[in-house]
Order: sequence, then structure tokens, then C-alpha cells
Amino acid sequence: MSVEQIEKTLLELPTEERRQFADWFFQHENEIIGSNADEYIHPSVKAELLRRLKEVEEHPELLEPWDGTLKRARQQLDEFRRSQNQPR
Repeated sequence: MSVEQIEKTLLELPTEERRQFADWFFQHENEIIGSNADEYIHPSVKAELLRRLKEVEEHPELLEPWDGTLKRARQQLDEFRRSQNQPR
């Protein structure tokens, strides 16, 4: 079966079955791709990583220090939770 046939078959499945397949594929990816699966980076992911690296190199002022990141994230989550719990 060709990749094109597999793609066509998958796209004909109902949405929920496609989700189930995607979950199954993710869980079995190393078995499907082989032993070097951890070394493989999808071209689109690699392109995105390179784009971000270029952006950081060109604009280091956009970076935020790690110190305090967890605290800021918790504060934002607490604020979000408070806003969700307010009576409407």
C-alpha cells in the first residue's frame, strides 16, 4: 500500500477514528519508524526550530530570563483561575 493510499484511506475515516489512529500512531511511532526515530526531526519542525533560532540571534532583546519564569507562569495561572471562578 502506498503512502498516498494510506492517506486517502485515513482521510475517509470519521473524525473520531482519525483521532484514535493519530493517538495510536504517536504511541507506536518508534516501532513504526525504527530505532533511529529519536534522531529524526520532521522537516517542518526543523524549519520552525531554525526560524526561531534565527529570530533569537537577530533579536536577543526578545528573550526573557528563565529566573522567575515558573513564578510568573503560576501567577498568570492563578489570575486565570480567579477570573474563571468569578460569578457572572
